[in-house]
Amino acid sequence: MQAWIDRLHGYTLIAGLVLVRSRRLREPLMRREFDRQLHETGMSAVPVMGALAVLTGASLVNQVMALVGTTNPSAMRWLFYALVFELAPLICALVTVARTSASMASELAVMNLHNEYAALKRWGIVPADHLLLPRVTALALGLPALTILFQLTALISGWLGTALLQNLPFLEVLDVLLDSADAGFLLLALLKSAITGLLIGVIATHHGSTAERHTRAMTDCAIHAVGNGLVAVFLVDVVFALLVFLAR
Repeated sequence: MQAWIDRLHGYTLIAGLVLVRSRRLREPLMRREFDRQLHETGMSAVPVMGALAVLTGASLVNQVMALVGTTNPSAMRWLFYALVFELAPLICALVTVARTSASMASELAVMNLHNEYAALKRWGIVPADHLLLPRVTALALGLPALTILFQLTALISGWLGTALLQNLPFLEVLDVLLDSADAGFLLLALLKSAITGLLIGVIATHHGSTAERHTRAMTDCAIHAVGNGLVAVFLVDVVFALLVFLAR
C-alpha cells in the first residue's frame, strides 16, 4: 500500500511540474528536446497508426452497414461514437504505451545509471525540466494529434471500403457518415487523448527517473511503466464513458 502511495505522490509531482513549468519549453534547449520527443512519440508512430486506422475503419464501418443498412440513423450514431470516441483514442493510447512507455522509462534509467543527472546539474541545467518536461508534454500533445489522424483515416477508409465492397454510391455512404457525425464526441475524444497522453508520460518518466542504479532496474522500471500506463489508459476510458452516460 505504501508503494502505491509513493507512486501516486511521484505522479502528482511530475504532473504539477508540467503544469507549472511548461512555459520553459519556449527556451531553445528545451524546445529542441521537445521537438525530438514529439518526433519519436508522434511522427514515428504515424505509419503504424495509419495502417491500424485503415483496417479498423474499413472492417467496422463495412460490417455495421452490412448488418443494419444505411437507413438506421440510431445505429449510425452509435457507429460514429464507437469509432471516433472509443476505438480511436483507445487504440492510439495502447499503441503509444506499447511503443513509448518502456523505451522512455529505460532511457531515463540508463541516464541515471550513467550519472547523467548529476552532469546536467553541474552544467546548471535542472534535470527535471530538461528530461521530464519535454517527454510528458510531447505525449500530452502528440497523442491527440495521432487520434485525429486515426479518426480521419478510419472514417475515410470505412467510407471507401463500404462503398466498394457493398457496391453502394460513394455520395450515399458519405452522406450517412456525415449525418451521424457529432462534433461533441470529437472534442471529448481529443480531451481524453490529451489526458491519457499526460498520464502515460507522467508514469513512464516517474518510473524511469526513480529507478535504482543497477541494470536490473531498467527492466523493472519498463515493466512498471507499461503496466501502470495500461491501467491509466483504461481508467481514463471508463471515467469518460461514465461521464458521457451520465450527461446523456
